[in-house]
Amino acid sequence: MEKLKEFALKINIHDYYYPVMMIVYVLTLISFNIFRPGIVSAVFMVCIVALAFLKGLIPSFKKMSAPDMIMGIYIIYNILSVIWVTVHGYPVSVYLGELFTTALPMIFYFYGRGAGEKERDRFYTVFILSVLFIGIVGIILYITSPAVYLDYLFEHDFISKADTSTMRVRMQSLIGSTLLGYLGVASMLISMYFIEKEKGKAGKLIFVLSTVIAIMSNQRAAMAAAILIIVYLNVLVFFTYRLADRKYFIGELAVLIAVFAAFAIFFRGVILKIYYRLVSLPQAIGERSDQWVGAANNMTNIWLGNGLGVNGHRAIGINKYVIADGGLAKLYCEMGIIGTALFIFLVILILKRGVRDLKKYSAEAGLIVITLIMCTGSNMLSFALATPILYYTFGVIAGGRE
Repeated sequence: MEKLKEFALKINIHDYYYPVMMIVYVLTLISFNIFRPGIVSAVFMVCIVALAFLKGLIPSFKKMSAPDMIMGIYIIYNILSVIWVTVHGYPVSVYLGELFTTALPMIFYFYGRGAGEKERDRFYTVFILSVLFIGIVGIILYITSPAVYLDYLFEHDFISKADTSTMRVRMQSLIGSTLLGYLGVASMLISMYFIEKEKGKAGKLIFVLSTVIAIMSNQRAAMAAAILIIVYLNVLVFFTYRLADRKYFIGELAVLIAVFAAFAIFFRGVILKIYYRLVSLPQAIGERSDQWVGAANNMTNIWLGNGLGVNGHRAIGINKYVIADGGLAKLYCEMGIIGTALFIFLVILILKRGVRDLKKYSAEAGLIVITLIMCTGSNMLSFALATPILYYTFGVIAGGRE
């Protein structure tokens, strides 16, 4: 038993979460009945939580900073919401599903908080490689479109018809275009950490590849976020911190204009497709606002909220007011005024620290802001592959960089 405990303390199990999950998703193409991503993720998350306590990553009350306290209270609040989920007559199953995808991944905050530079570099590297892996697999499947892949997408409701033309409307890989787009965007921002630190070609190449993945997902939020990140990176590099001579900015701008002109001439349909997707973004938000208002007006308790999972997709057929697209609206309806206030307060404290030392935390602060923006139209806070990297960056800023 002592040797097992010693081994557990040495292993950095959270580093393996993303690569293992990506491999499991690829294996689902062989057999979804054998390789179940949801079950693997849940077991992994329980182990990660257990080891966080075993390793003493969660500080004592006296050593907790303000963000630590708010994060701890918010996690407990999410877990305890099972009480009002059941009191209001909803099945525990809707809660349990969200517990493993929304609440338990918050433990990554404490892994980020306690990470030194070496640990942080390793986690970020593994995350980026995992995203590029699933993205490249997606590109290969997108181009070759094998029958088994079309059947897979149709069976999991990623496409409405199992044919190549329908599949190529969006690049889904094996995780869905919404999640793929977000991970591409997150990888873009994390690559900024290495661009700043190493000032080499590797970080820039990762940034470009991640941008391609985000754009190919054909998700409006991901495409808009990718454009904002490109602007953000250029402002930081050439104007705010002047990490590079401005003559390179002129050169980069010239290259972008030339590439855009070439696409406009030879691939006009692609440019128009992206343009129409982007300009339809405000309309999409407007169409979803009725869904948000309806859910908010029918909350069982405005202060406590409905409870974790009650407004999520697992409650379809149980709750009339399910929020399919809108992570922030879903958070408010499930967590109520108290839970939402805790989350907002936490974000303010973290971003205040991040902005105060933006040169160090540009990647992490950018990821938090972009995630919140994307949450207006997508339930990013409910994806088991999205929440770990988000809360890890929360922890990095809260813990301070060595």
